[in-house]
Amino acid sequence: MRTLENAPGVISQANKYYLGAAEVMQYLGCKENKAYEVIRGLREELVSAGRLYPGLPQGKVPKKYFKERCMIED
Repeated sequence: MRTLENAPGVISQANKYYLGAAEVMQYLGCKENKAYEVIRGLREELVSAGRLYPGLPQGKVPKKYFKERCMIED
């Protein structure tokens, strides 16, 4: 069975728009509990500003907003 990355006609893998706890841990060098705390805080800011629907996706934060708020440049 072929995977999506090896399928004919696929040029590259799609970009990730949301970060989970594992990625937040790598960026900040923190433990899992702190990563989820950061995610919850950022999601609350976005939901209260009306920029994110509260139900989707749970346990993740938009990558662009995370990097903007944590002052991380690529």
